[in-house]
Amino acid sequence: MRTIREPVNFYTHLFPAILAIPGTFLLLSRADLQIEYTAAWVYGICTFVLFGISSTYHSYPNTEREIRFWQKFDHCCIYLMIAGSYTPTALLVFDGWIRWTLFGMIWTIALAGCLLKIFNRLKHTGLSLAIYISMGALIVPLMEEMAEKLPLSAIAWMVLGGIFYIGGTFFYYKDKPMGNTFHSHEIWHLFVVAGALSHYIYNYYFLFA
Repeated sequence: MRTIREPVNFYTHLFPAILAIPGTFLLLSRADLQIEYTAAWVYGICTFVLFGISSTYHSYPNTEREIRFWQKFDHCCIYLMIAGSYTPTALLVFDGWIRWTLFGMIWTIALAGCLLKIFNRLKHTGLSLAIYISMGALIVPLMEEMAEKLPLSAIAWMVLGGIFYIGGTFFYYKDKPMGNTFHSHEIWHLFVVAGALSHYIYNYYFLFA
């Protein structure tokens, strides 16, 4: 049996990948309209794919070629996760031109980022992080309108998730051992899990209530 290359990174994202499956069906059970089903499926699939591909990347690929292959998909999934996390908010909170502009912008950036990553046009970690953070910040100009449609507690959970994601990028960029116990990338994984959990609570209790 092949040894798991990075056990902590593997397990911290394997369990969320597994939990994303029943989590998606819980959201679907609370959906009534077709647009709610669409939002739940997109969000759930993107969450599962992110954690599933990440756990695969950190598990068994051992050769340099295998690692680079899976790393591309791992990084692409970050774009998909951001766009997938935006989808319920874009489709269920807003309407009219704001709904489709936000939805179109976030998915256009995500797909462009994936293509650039696949074809080796985004090699610098700092540039990728800047794009991730910029995607997350697209919601900021719409916060006032969100506050008119959602309770403060909903916005708090959404913002908390964003804080976890953005705060975790420090450890993602650092990419070095933290003492004798943790590597910074392992801490980044924990921040991602915390961000995903915060956004799931936001979706489950407020958008699909």
